Amino acid sequence: MRYFFPEINCLQNGEEHIHFINDGDTAFNSFRVIERNKEAKVISTSKVKKDFLNSFISRPNPTLGLNFETPIVMGILNVTPDSFYDGEDSFSDEQFVEKGLSLLKTGCSILDIGGESTRPGAREVAFEEEIERVVGVIKKIKKYVPSAIISVDTRKAIVAEKALQAGASIVNDISAGSFDEKMFNVVAKHKAGVCLMHSSGLPENMQDKPYYENVVLDIYDYLEKKINEAQNKGISREKIIIDPGIGFGKSFYHNIEILKKISLLLGLGCPLMVGLSRKSLIGEITNERLPAGRLVGSIAAMLKAQSNGVNILRVHDVKETADAIKVWNILK
Repeated sequence: MRYFFPEINCLQNGEEHIHFINDGDTAFNSFRVIERNKEAKVISTSKVKKDFLNSFISRPNPTLGLNFETPIVMGILNVTPDSFYDGEDSFSDEQFVEKGLSLLKTGCSILDIGGESTRPGAREVAFEEEIERVVGVIKKIKKYVPSAIISVDTRKAIVAEKALQAGASIVNDISAGSFDEKMFNVVAKHKAGVCLMHSSGLPENMQDKPYYENVVLDIYDYLEKKINEAQNKGISREKIIIDPGIGFGKSFYHNIEILKKISLLLGLGCPLMVGLSRKSLIGEITNERLPAGRLVGSIAAMLKAQSNGVNILRVHDVKETADAIKVWNILK
């Protein structure tokens, strides 16, 4: 298996052509070709097929009602009492709806609604309770904003089914269909989109000494396998989004390695999403123990991620992120 990482090199063979990741501001003229247990080599971009090169230099085609001309902001709406940053145990459905509508107004293109916290150490929520938390909120938001693109953050097929019936059009599954074998069938049945995230273990134990042979290559292999599984169940590739799963069964150094080499995952040919918002990774860099103090660090990391090819940014702070993207794009 060969993996291709885009970078700038002085090949001095007259074949170098400068390209830009996702038609943005990060240049490359070669690929570092990596194989396990072999020494990497550098080749000119002219040595790969045009379709494969296009997965690095072209923005994804519009799909699921999304336009990838600029990075897409996915706003997080946790309808839970125990999420690591914004769980609300005193909110009514009406207050969650109001919060969701506010996120849509301030710049999010996808509203990601979840009824189960998957922070490290979180325990599983019964599917009946998860359905009760999310379905009414989805219905009400769609009633007020019929054009809203809503994803449901769940790893349970029955929750996904009810959410899609209520008006969601994307399933954001942190287990990439591994937790519930019926998930891909439900997504295919509704002709919905799906976000396949890499995670190692369950939220209860995923941070117990995570280990990888090579974290980026292992994630690449896992996501490639899951893309193929989803397609075999009838989900078109155009409706698949991938996510390396920052913080889900990864150490600080794993997360840093992923972010430095995330453009390698563009070779999978699917829109690339990342969730960095206020995570412990940011706190470890900035020495901010509490998530409330991690906004600036989160935005800095997300701007770097978008310049390296990330198409969708999953965030708590929608307006701040959308404003940062606008300024970055004007000044790049």
